[in-house]
Amino acid sequence: MTNRYQPIDHTLQNYLEQACDAHYEVRLELTDNSTLEGQCINTEIHPDRSKWLVCKTRYQYTKIRLDFIAKMKSLTPGASFSEVASAHALVKG
Repeated sequence: MTNRYQPIDHTLQNYLEQACDAHYEVRLELTDNSTLEGQCINTEIHPDRSKWLVCKTRYQYTKIRLDFIAKMKSLTPGASFSEVASAHALVKG
């Protein structure tokens, strides 16, 4: 993974915002092949202009840089989406 933030595609960002607005429980697959489950709380923009997702996991709040998210699957019944993938992350491989 690169240290320099790479903007994500608008489709994934829109779904992330929906997930935060509704506080969906999600499973995130990250570009390093790790996974994280938690409740979407908010997004943040840091001084370096990178964007981050704030998730409430079982024991703590965790921040994930948006360009490190490869897939997001909703675990909340009746959510407006089931699974979305980042075209940017898939290109990064």
